[in-house]
Amino acid sequence: MRLFVAIAAGAFFISGLGTDAQAKDLKKQNQFIEAVADKKLVSGDTWLIISSDGKLEGTGRNNAKVTGAWAWSKRYWCRNVVVGQKKLPEDCLKVKIEGNQVEFVRNKGKGDAIVYTIAN
Repeated sequence: MRLFVAIAAGAFFISGLGTDAQAKDLKKQNQFIEAVADKKLVSGDTWLIISSDGKLEGTGRNNAKVTGAWAWSKRYWCRNVVVGQKKLPEDCLKVKIEGNQVEFVRNKGKGDAIVYTIAN
């Protein structure tokens, strides 16, 4: 559960995407794949690639290797992740996008927000 928090602690941007009328909720898997999948998501020294084939990989805080898998469930991006040697609990996140900023909100939109910048 602390994966994104651990990654976020040193590198993520927190923004007001939730209050901006231009932010778009990604409610369907095809929207998510088109907007986010197979692109490098970056914040400081942290990066992730969420592949369209259901995998994710990257490097988190303190150069920890990040690996995992994801699936779309109803309106949420659900992921299982390992950071370094630690397996984190599954979490389903609400996803919004505005420009090149992607906001992931933990606990089905009721938790902390994490924002990545699309680098490519």
